Amino acid sequence: MEQLAKFINADIIFISVNSSLRKMFVLCVVLLLIIDQSCCFDVGDSFMDVKIVEGKLDGSAASMMLNNTLEIVVHYPQSRTHNPFRIRVWSTGADQTHPILVVVNQENQVLSWEVPLTISIGNYADLFFKNTSRTLCHSSMKKISRLSKTALLEHPDHDHFSQQFLVSLTTQSDESVDVHIAAEEEKDFHVREDVNYTLSVTASESRYVYYKFDKTTETVMVQISSSDDVCLAVSVQDSDCPVFDLNENIKYEGKYQSMTRKGALTVTKNEFEDGFFLVFIARPDNYECNIQTRRRVKSGLIQVLSEFPNRTSTLSFKIRKTLSRADYVKPILIIIGIIFAFFAFAIILVYLFFLFGSVKDVVNLEDQEAQIHDELQKRNTTEIKELLETTKLNVKMVSRYPVKTKKRSFNYLWHVLSVSIFYGIPVVQLVTTYQRMVNKTGNQDLCYYNFFCAHPLLGFSDFNHIFSNIAYILLGGLFMFVVLHRHNTIPERQGVGIPEHYGIYYAMGVSLIIEGLLSACYHICPSQSNYQFDTSFMYVMAVLCSVKLYQNRHSDINATAYSTFTILGLLIFVAMIGILHSHFLIWLSFYVGYIGLCLYLSFKIYFLSYVIQGFKKVEEEIHLTGLTKKTFTPNKKVRFVLLILANGVNMAMLLLGLCLYSVDATDFGSFLLLILLGNAILHTIFYTCMKLIHGERLCIEAIVYGILSLAVWTLSALYFFDKSTLWMVTPAESRNWNQECVLLEFFDKHDIWHLLSAPALYFTFMLLLCLDDDLVQTPQESIPVF
Repeated sequence: MEQLAKFINADIIFISVNSSLRKMFVLCVVLLLIIDQSCCFDVGDSFMDVKIVEGKLDGSAASMMLNNTLEIVVHYPQSRTHNPFRIRVWSTGADQTHPILVVVNQENQVLSWEVPLTISIGNYADLFFKNTSRTLCHSSMKKISRLSKTALLEHPDHDHFSQQFLVSLTTQSDESVDVHIAAEEEKDFHVREDVNYTLSVTASESRYVYYKFDKTTETVMVQISSSDDVCLAVSVQDSDCPVFDLNENIKYEGKYQSMTRKGALTVTKNEFEDGFFLVFIARPDNYECNIQTRRRVKSGLIQVLSEFPNRTSTLSFKIRKTLSRADYVKPILIIIGIIFAFFAFAIILVYLFFLFGSVKDVVNLEDQEAQIHDELQKRNTTEIKELLETTKLNVKMVSRYPVKTKKRSFNYLWHVLSVSIFYGIPVVQLVTTYQRMVNKTGNQDLCYYNFFCAHPLLGFSDFNHIFSNIAYILLGGLFMFVVLHRHNTIPERQGVGIPEHYGIYYAMGVSLIIEGLLSACYHICPSQSNYQFDTSFMYVMAVLCSVKLYQNRHSDINATAYSTFTILGLLIFVAMIGILHSHFLIWLSFYVGYIGLCLYLSFKIYFLSYVIQGFKKVEEEIHLTGLTKKTFTPNKKVRFVLLILANGVNMAMLLLGLCLYSVDATDFGSFLLLILLGNAILHTIFYTCMKLIHGERLCIEAIVYGILSLAVWTLSALYFFDKSTLWMVTPAESRNWNQECVLLEFFDKHDIWHLLSAPALYFTFMLLLCLDDDLVQTPQESIPVF
């Protein structure tokens, strides 16, 4: 009898015996021990009693007292259900110094844990839970997973589903402690599609269910919701035993994510051919899910948690079918069809304006490009001084080098192409590595997807957000085609109209294409670390728009491509620092630098790029007349007032950014984009108003493209500000913003933003291209500079 008891206590009673002999052997042991009710064996210098207790599978609890001289073995009868059983063990007297060890022996596996269950919170605390429960992995899980879904659900009881187990309870405590154990069947273990299920979990009482794909289902989405803010971990694992359902090991298998109130996982049949386990567990604290908790921990302001915290979360989940691969074809083709319909509309509009618009009278005129020459000499000191003193400038005065400035404008195109190549290659390499990490590790917290509308394809987790950027690429190519057509159709003539620098327009078209490619790269794995990929060329386009507007009336003294892209490079570098380390000192440093840049550009604009000569002129006047009112009265009053207004608006935007940052309503990258876009919009409004003030008219082309761009920008902004993700917070908090697909069951609101902002940018570029078409036959001496 002692030898038999030793076999049980050592947990080797089922080793090296085949399935049928094992069952007979267990039965004989149990019968012999029941006859005697108890036996004892020698353990060192002491004796431990082994007590056999018959357990019930109806959920009723068995209560016992336990100490270091007694081992309790609870034997449960054989069951033929296809559902597994759940074991609950709890104690009010056990402590972490001498916990109760729980060992569950099944036919082909062993499961063990202790009561109270110890869970570590980082490196700063341990929590102890006296209520524990675990779901046993079914002994016949391999057979169950190979059955069809119909056979599994229609025949829940079968001889092949038999399972039997023993539970061993021991402790090293000298004093007797209470222990309570209960076993019950998991009734809703095999879940179906489109059925809402509700369950409760804690950090010490995880739950999991099983889903089996049917023959017609390729992809399903698991949607989870909770009414509380308890941090949860959700995992999808293969249907093999054992199941990783503890806080410390849930990340070791399948794919997983953290969540509080919302969560979603897309699962394909190719990943889990025999079905999958859906595992839920509550985290012991909210460090993984709450950005404020993270900041508090990192700053050392840690809240003291109670010894036995109440971390119970009640959640609901539903599994529903999603689009199959064949269903992807329809929305993709519809969007491509809409884009090409837009192509037809845009080309017809361009053709009609060439036939009946403001440029119709100059299309067939002779091209004078070969007769256009630069002036041989640069401006001397006297000419610069006259230029600074002149109160009424015209385009002829600042267009002395048409050939040079035309060639120089193409530097913008070559710079954009060079930057695109050398910037884009590491971007592609990095985001590809991110996607591989997501696929390999299963960590769904790496990327901030809209999980409620993320359709996987071609190895990408979120194909629809990648595909929707195709509008930028195609419309960027369309704009370059229009510019090329205009370049070859409208002749160049000496001394007439605004000097056209087509190189900047080509650079704008390339920037739109690269923005689409980089935005697609960003959406492969959107996160804080690669957010700048989505915004860098938005910075470029905003700056190019401002440069083009300034070039229209300042041909010779416009910023060079070298200086422009140097400043852009610094801005992108500052944006990277600000995104990765959004510290107040970084914002303060940017404010000081930006104010300095605004002052420098203001002097450049006011003194027509001759800043040193301008200050020398002011110095001479002070030397001649002293510090009088006349000395500090600007001779270009309108330009001076407009610069004051522009700087005032920029200071207001800086103040707005600081206010938004103080309430965590923006990030540094978005704030910088707001400033650049704000300046581009401000410059466009200013330029249009100045045209009207100087008696120039708005041509029909500019009016049409202006109205179209304003309408599409307004519509697209509605979708832009309705966020479905937010990378400034934790992945779990970002999921609370997730939304369902709203277009063709394939695209969400951010996809619609992509699809609408692309034509909005196209119309904006066309507005800039046609804004001065009313001046195509006006002599440059009659075109004012402002």
